[in-house]
Amino acid sequence: MEGGRSFFVGVLGLLIAACSSAAFSDDLEAPPSPRCYVAGIAGASFASLTSGGTNTAGIPTPNTGTVSDDLFTAGGAFGAAFDRPHGLLRAEVEGRGRDLLQGETASVEPFAVAASDGWSVMANIWRDYFFTNRLGVYGGGGIGAGGYRLAVEDSLAIVTGAGTTSEFAWQAGGGVTYRVGPHVTLDLGYRFFDIGTASTPLLLGDGSPAGNYTSAFSASELLLCVRIDGPFWQFRR
Repeated sequence: MEGGRSFFVGVLGLLIAACSSAAFSDDLEAPPSPRCYVAGIAGASFASLTSGGTNTAGIPTPNTGTVSDDLFTAGGAFGAAFDRPHGLLRAEVEGRGRDLLQGETASVEPFAVAASDGWSVMANIWRDYFFTNRLGVYGGGGIGAGGYRLAVEDSLAIVTGAGTTSEFAWQAGGGVTYRVGPHVTLDLGYRFFDIGTASTPLLLGDGSPAGNYTSAFSASELLLCVRIDGPFWQFRR
């Protein structure tokens, strides 16, 4: 995801630059409700993949252990904001990717584990509360789907497994928002993200079955978001 990292960091920079003329304006009058918005998202995903299932090569042995690492995550969202007392109600669709997660878990022989091409698509609901015209907080969550490409191989290269997972996913969290202009909001937030347990078949070198490897992905995530309300307002002037 190195290319994606550069791309999305660049997108965030362009969003900020494109909105610089509106940023830090004293006029914070927002577009009428309901209004659409777009957002660029980037941050850190403190991720873990917990193993399970059974390795049946020889004496059946449970697969155990957890792989943990700090990953880069980035993406975007499109949604609608509705005026509510003291704030907003926001409904959005969010898509994000995540870096490679790799490490080692235990079995008959240690497994080298790699979870790549991580992705998620979520439908979220957020409730914003404003303390001032600029400063606010929010909370909420969402449901959807997520997955990754999993590859495992024991240290003797006797038992391997590979496959693409796609499972139910959910997230919950909150954060702090700061309006830098009538159309631009910065959002610093925390989310707990979880993908349901997936199962990948294990195979011997001759292709015969050797049990299964289950994996459950979860992450605590710190995210920076640049949100643009009414992204095409400049063309309506």
